[in-house]
Amino acid sequence: MLELLSPGGTKEMVREALAAGADSVYVGPKAWSRREAAYELTHDEVRDVIQMAHDRGAKLRVALNADIEDGSHADMLRKVEAYASWGVDGFIMKTPGAMRAVHARFPEIIIHASVGCNVRDRKAMEQVKEAGATQFVASTALNTYERIAALTRTADEVGIGVELLIHSNRCVTGVGGCRLYDYFEPYFEHEVVQDTDGTTRLKLIGNPDKGGVCYRPCLGNHIPQIAEKFPEKVLTYLDKSNNEIYNLLEEIPRYIALGVRTLKIQGREYPTPLIAQLTKIYRRLIDETRQGMADVAGARAALEPVLAERDEYRNAKTRQLHGRLMTKMSEEMHRRLMAQMQGTEWDPNAEERRLLAAEPSEASLFSRETVRS
Repeated sequence: MLELLSPGGTKEMVREALAAGADSVYVGPKAWSRREAAYELTHDEVRDVIQMAHDRGAKLRVALNADIEDGSHADMLRKVEAYASWGVDGFIMKTPGAMRAVHARFPEIIIHASVGCNVRDRKAMEQVKEAGATQFVASTALNTYERIAALTRTADEVGIGVELLIHSNRCVTGVGGCRLYDYFEPYFEHEVVQDTDGTTRLKLIGNPDKGGVCYRPCLGNHIPQIAEKFPEKVLTYLDKSNNEIYNLLEEIPRYIALGVRTLKIQGREYPTPLIAQLTKIYRRLIDETRQGMADVAGARAALEPVLAERDEYRNAKTRQLHGRLMTKMSEEMHRRLMAQMQGTEWDPNAEERRLLAAEPSEASLFSRETVRS
């Protein structure tokens, strides 16, 4: 059965998304998902929103879609066990080893392979299915109906469901496929995040796969200090494809007919009213499509002012992230200069003693005069 899956960056956002008609909402626990900690929920809040969703007859998914190393499985499973006891309806995950661990412990709970898996071919589908996923988010690099339809047919053959981001950003080579952040690794920030259950975990700000927000350097190639970090081949690529934001509103009826399992809205970092509006618009269009009377033009008219607000917020966030990156780059340059200065062995005291020792003195002048006479 088709579901509309909306983001929940706060308890308030979960509440408003449900009120706007979301079938399911996804949240991230502190330090375990691909977002800043400000848009993740504490352990106790996850319990609250699971109950909140169930009270409305909806479902709650928990995103554990940062990279999760084998050494973190014990902490992860303790959290998963609590979520399962509270009735969580599914997990959104990226790391195959972590998926296997969760699936082995709770085979009855569905696992979504995160957009971070960047699934765009049969081999990737088979890999996430083997790890325990029952559905996957199609790569955001697939930018036409024809490509998504072909992927869906292949998914049917593999026996795995398709989840589609209908309101998101493309990212470079698809979300989860981009590695432009590697060029800025010296400027990552280490943030230790503690949850209310006592667990502590490290986020790397600048690296979305490590749970931090991306600095969005792809959108900063007009800034000389950022552009100079990229080789020419990257700059050439960015000139033709640069992390476009998109929506698939006009194609919603076709994707429903195609048999896509989940239609997902991205945006835990957006303001709550904006997410509520997006959810309401897509909910109405989905219901109209099911009734055979989809008003796509009306939905587009309702969406346009929301898009303007979204773009304004996103652009402001991008400028903030670029400012944050520039600050880190300046700090790093300052540290290097200081290290160079501290690395010198020049000692003014020793130098003064050497110079004084080399100066002529009255005694030495008297000695030379005596010798000449």
